[in-house]
Amino acid sequence: MLRTVKEQTDFCTKYNISSGKFRESMLTWEELEQIAADFEFKKDEHQNTVKQYADVLQKCCGVHSLSYRVKDTEHLIEKIIRKNPEYLKKGNFLSKENYEHFITDLAGIRILLLFKEDWSEVHDYIMEKYNHILAEKPFAYVREGDSTSLYEGKIAVRKEKPYRSVHYTIYSEQGLGIEIQVRTLFEEAWSEIDHKLRYPYNLTNEMLSKYINIMNRLTGMGDEMGTFIHSYIQNFQESLNSGVTNDNEVYQFIMQEIEKCDNKEVRQAITDKIRQADHYREMKKMSELLKML
Repeated sequence: MLRTVKEQTDFCTKYNISSGKFRESMLTWEELEQIAADFEFKKDEHQNTVKQYADVLQKCCGVHSLSYRVKDTEHLIEKIIRKNPEYLKKGNFLSKENYEHFITDLAGIRILLLFKEDWSEVHDYIMEKYNHILAEKPFAYVREGDSTSLYEGKIAVRKEKPYRSVHYTIYSEQGLGIEIQVRTLFEEAWSEIDHKLRYPYNLTNEMLSKYINIMNRLTGMGDEMGTFIHSYIQNFQESLNSGVTNDNEVYQFIMQEIEKCDNKEVRQAITDKIRQADHYREMKKMSELLKML
């Protein structure tokens, strides 16, 4: 894979790795080839492992759909070259013997939600099943201006990424690092579009960047609208189940309950207030009709 000079040159060109960046990694091509060969040899085993965890997560009612994968070998090598300087500063050095311990996304599971509020159910499910094998505390990436009330008191919030996603990292019984990402269908669609538009071309054009940011905000609005409509339908259904079918029925119910009140003055005050509200509503309807003329 990386044995010839041409393969090494093509690899660096493909992943924009300069000679200086490669030297900073303090790695040799021989060492990288050993890691790549080891990872390729274990790929089928890793695929079976991550599938087992995906099958468990698929059983959660809040999950709309999910996908799973084992990291591409080239992407692993690129990440090791890029990350090794950080590990060197901490006194570590990535090698064939330890890369599986330090690289925590050798496998990944992506969970998609239909509505943003479905995350709470999925979060509780993940924590119940895998809290004991978490590699770190879960966190959520959000965009500036996004509401974070859903996550308050449950997980940390970070704002340094241009996408929205909740992250969990677990270690399997075999020691495989698995990254679990949770996001809505809207967020997934935008993430794929953003990645396609932004990263291959390293966009620096200010106007294009602004358009991309606008599209990102529209994605957030789409999620919010979906949540609002879903909540509205649920509340409407609850009203039907409780026997409320129209305004007149509500009015009659209130009037019947008022009749049970022993205090005549209180009863009269409530009745007058309801009638005033009815009168105001009729006047407002008339005003709206006049505006249309």
